[in-house]
Amino acid sequence: MKLEEWDDIHLKNEVEALASCGIHKGCFGTIAKLGEKRSLVIFYNQQDLGDYAFARVENSDLEYYRKPYCQETALKTAAWVKTQDPAKKTRFTETHLREYDAVEVLVEKEQYAKHGVHKGMEGTILDPQKIRGRWLVFFPDETGADTIDCPISETDLKLVFRP
Repeated sequence: MKLEEWDDIHLKNEVEALASCGIHKGCFGTIAKLGEKRSLVIFYNQQDLGDYAFARVENSDLEYYRKPYCQETALKTAAWVKTQDPAKKTRFTETHLREYDAVEVLVEKEQYAKHGVHKGMEGTILDPQKIRGRWLVFFPDETGADTIDCPISETDLKLVFRP
């Protein structure tokens, strides 16, 4: 099938230059600017929902997945892309933590305190995906039950134990 701008694609081959940026075979993306042989693609980080990276990719390494869900979404994406500098976001944000890690909160922040979470508290990541740089961490109450849940930025957490 012939590729078109705003088509959703998968990366069908492992490309060493892309792999060094966290973009691997099977990664999902959208063609932002179609070229004759190479295209500008926005790839989406499946390890951190909301994270993305731009890359110029040989069309032969791309596999058509589907058309955009709706024209309105494609237009919004196109408008957003025009505000971005693809050269400034060429790799996925690294993820150092994962589900079931025991972590400690390193900072005191009002947004955490309103959930009852304070600096020095220890909890467990109980969600397999980071969303916009944050992990959903569960903290035990006085009985030991994991009752407080709060999205915490990965940069505000320290690994205590990895099972």
